[in-house]
Amino acid sequence: MEKILQVLSIFIAFFVIVDGIYVYVMPPYGDEPVAAAIILIGIFIPILTFSVARWERVS
Repeated sequence: MEKILQVLSIFIAFFVIVDGIYVYVMPPYGDEPVAAAIILIGIFIPILTFSVARWERVS
């Protein structure tokens, strides 16, 4: 997989995680489960990208 895609996935994941933290901190309160889901998606993006890159390198 192209290195640029891996770097872009890290930047996108960082943006999504920061967005999740923003949702968690800002009112209206009660959106904590949504914020946690957004943060988990941000963590999942680079894991998925690097897993696919490793899988393509092996095959």
